[in-house]
Amino acid sequence: MPSPTTPPLSSPPGPPPPTTASGAESPATPTPPLSPPSTCPPPPSLAPFPPPCPRDSAASTSPATTSQLPYSCQVLTHLRLAVNFLTGQIPPDLAQCRSLSVLDLSSNVFEGAIPPALARLAALRVLDVSRNSLTDRIPQQLSSCRDLAVLVLTNIATSPGDHLEFNAFVGGLPLQLLSIPGLHILWAPKANLDGRLPSYRNGSCSLRAVNLAQNYIAGSVPSWLRECQDLAFLDLSSNTLEGPMPAGLRMGCMTYLNVTRNSLSGHLLPAVETDSKCPRRLIDDGIVMQYYERLVKGAMVVRPSGAMSRDVINVAMHDFSNNSFSGPLPSITLSLDGNCSYGLLLNSNMFNNTLSAGFFGFCKGASSISVNLSENQLSGNLDTLSSCLALWSFDASNNMLNGSCSVTDLPFLRRLILRGNNLTGEIPGVFGDLASLEVLDLSKNYLTGSIPSHLAHASHLQALMLDHNRLSGGIPPSFSELAQLAVLDVSFNNLSGDIPYLRHPPDCGSFAGNPLLHPCLGPNTSLPPSTAADSTKGAASRYLMVIVVSAATAIVSFLLVILLFVLCERRKRAKIANLRTKEVVTFGDAPPELTHDNLVRATNNFSIQNLIGTGGFGATYKAELTPGFLVAVKRLAMGRFQGLEQFDAEIRTLGRIRHRNLVTLMGYHIGESDTFLIYNYLSGGNLETFIHEMGSRNVSWTEVHRIVVDVAQALTFLHCSCTPRIIHRDIKPSNILLDEKLNAYLSDFGLARLMEVTQTHATTDVAGTFGYVAPEYAATCRVSDKADVYSFGVVLLELMSGKRTLDPSFSQFDDGFTIVTWGRMLVQEGDTSEFFSAGLSVIAPMDILTEMLMIALSCTSESLADRPSMRQVAAKLKQLKNEQ
Repeated sequence: MPSPTTPPLSSPPGPPPPTTASGAESPATPTPPLSPPSTCPPPPSLAPFPPPCPRDSAASTSPATTSQLPYSCQVLTHLRLAVNFLTGQIPPDLAQCRSLSVLDLSSNVFEGAIPPALARLAALRVLDVSRNSLTDRIPQQLSSCRDLAVLVLTNIATSPGDHLEFNAFVGGLPLQLLSIPGLHILWAPKANLDGRLPSYRNGSCSLRAVNLAQNYIAGSVPSWLRECQDLAFLDLSSNTLEGPMPAGLRMGCMTYLNVTRNSLSGHLLPAVETDSKCPRRLIDDGIVMQYYERLVKGAMVVRPSGAMSRDVINVAMHDFSNNSFSGPLPSITLSLDGNCSYGLLLNSNMFNNTLSAGFFGFCKGASSISVNLSENQLSGNLDTLSSCLALWSFDASNNMLNGSCSVTDLPFLRRLILRGNNLTGEIPGVFGDLASLEVLDLSKNYLTGSIPSHLAHASHLQALMLDHNRLSGGIPPSFSELAQLAVLDVSFNNLSGDIPYLRHPPDCGSFAGNPLLHPCLGPNTSLPPSTAADSTKGAASRYLMVIVVSAATAIVSFLLVILLFVLCERRKRAKIANLRTKEVVTFGDAPPELTHDNLVRATNNFSIQNLIGTGGFGATYKAELTPGFLVAVKRLAMGRFQGLEQFDAEIRTLGRIRHRNLVTLMGYHIGESDTFLIYNYLSGGNLETFIHEMGSRNVSWTEVHRIVVDVAQALTFLHCSCTPRIIHRDIKPSNILLDEKLNAYLSDFGLARLMEVTQTHATTDVAGTFGYVAPEYAATCRVSDKADVYSFGVVLLELMSGKRTLDPSFSQFDDGFTIVTWGRMLVQEGDTSEFFSAGLSVIAPMDILTEMLMIALSCTSESLADRPSMRQVAAKLKQLKNEQ
């Protein structure tokens, strides 16, 4: 077995791992590995319970964690175990590795709390525990790591291939962590944090990147942030912060500042910049720099406000939208180096001043600018807009701007949106001189006069919205020259005359509300002017057209065969495309409330507040569609399945399977961003929780016996009566659910794979959880229904003993010692009474318990021939009840 210092199988995306100090010797008592080996394990005779073989991404996670680490781990400086399948809790014994500088445990399936013992790692510089299933409070003892520079608690996925984030901590961020003097990066978006940020801070501040977005943090934005002169990235968006932004905050020196979707108010007054340069120091630690670049780059994948120059090197954004800021617009002076694209979002606030030249001071510090001022109470005119030559996009819709809409000398302007204001006068023809203009929206104003034909000189124009004004005259025929014009909306004006020919088929609704305008007869019904002039030539060409049509008819007949073939392929593709809609496919008589939008709304967009469990196939959420009508939604990652069409066929097969001890699959949805299965909700939790609470619950032997029989009957049905036959391959307590009356239901019964009716089916992967996987399955990667029998026996042993299959109490024995080995040892020693939990031995006769133990041990026999079938097990368990 490898020692805990074995190099990791894979490295996390991003910075390459540095040189790892090694030389650790194997401990006197070997421990289970932290990660699975890269090849199939040796035969069972050499390793009775080897780790699983390599498996595809659909397989469940497995290996156990370590209970102790060797003394020589003290020389280890870098430990990277990211992107593995490590389960259980983070080993507190990692604190023995006193020289650790980098500890990366991200993208695993660790549960429980962050061990406070890690505070003893005095040399720790980087701690990354993101993308696990951690809970409980963040230990304040971590503040003892005075050299800690990077703390990554959560990290939201930024691309489809990323691991999802399931950490859901309790309580707030310990105030002591923010006082670590050398902390550069604090990254904890969507971490379920509440409480308040500290109002004061002792000592100097080295923070460069703080991401606490999508939490439940209340209170005010702390004023001590203005003392963090190196701060370049601050994301406090989607919290419940109140009050003003701190006066003196050096906004112009920050490349990313996001406080959208809070309840902030007051005037937005940045610091008075006395120096054009920001006094930011360089990061002298290569690892910290790599983390900074990777995290910040991932958070800024989407450029602000759409269209931005492709030639820019850097992107900067300040987002103050969706708050209650009021008063004048802020004056922000950028102090950013290099070719920068800048986005300023002030929309959906209560700014009530006018546009001034001082507001556009930021235009001197960037090569392309995007500004959003929509949904405010701004007044005045647009005279100062031309002072920002680098403007790419300007949105001031739904304000109270008045006067003329004349805008000139903006050579890079692509989007100008002035919808819903009080603009008057005629549309200036100079808009046609804006060579880069792509979108012009002047709708819902009070514009008069005619549409200037000079607009056709804006050759890149793609969308022109002039609806709901008071325009008159005709639509310029020159619009037929605009090759990229896809949207032309002139509805609800006083226009007259013909609708010109347009290169893209128009929507007739875009011309409604103009009584004097000639009717719209559909796409391209009006011909261009040159066609009308040459109408006499058209008559002469009709004879030629007849000949062409005749020849075309013969060609079409020949092509019909090819067309039929193409249609068949298109139907196949259409079927796949139809699957990726918002449709929810249901089985049986599903209620009308079972829709995609209702499910997303009921889970609060899959919020961690509705999270009820995680597993190898994804996370499960509770959704109450109507009062009293609850379902469980298992959100999947489509990348874990071989093909969409195959996945659809398999799920439809599962939807037809019904048994009183199987969780009911009610429906499913396959989409571009969300893929989930919908099950009936069971309020009793899972068997794993039940086992470890038996000592404190008033449970009868009848209830325990019923749970065992229910699971055995469910497996018997899958193995013997189900068509096609299904081998579960991941039987464990967390996959056995209970209702309020403690009836048991088997879940995830078809997600490992569907099996045809064969005795043994060779596979290329092992789907299962370490400790429950049959030895022959792990060693040979070949599965049979007897592998499920083995896993059921392990579950039965756990239920009777109250111990886990790899219980910490087994650390005193040799490597490979599990609950199966322990049960056999006690039977050989004739001391079976020690095996059963105290609560179970009180409610059940000892002879019945001993006989059930023998059934479980026969199920976990190393020989397939000696294991009974599930039908035999179910019959024997039912017989036990009659023997009481």
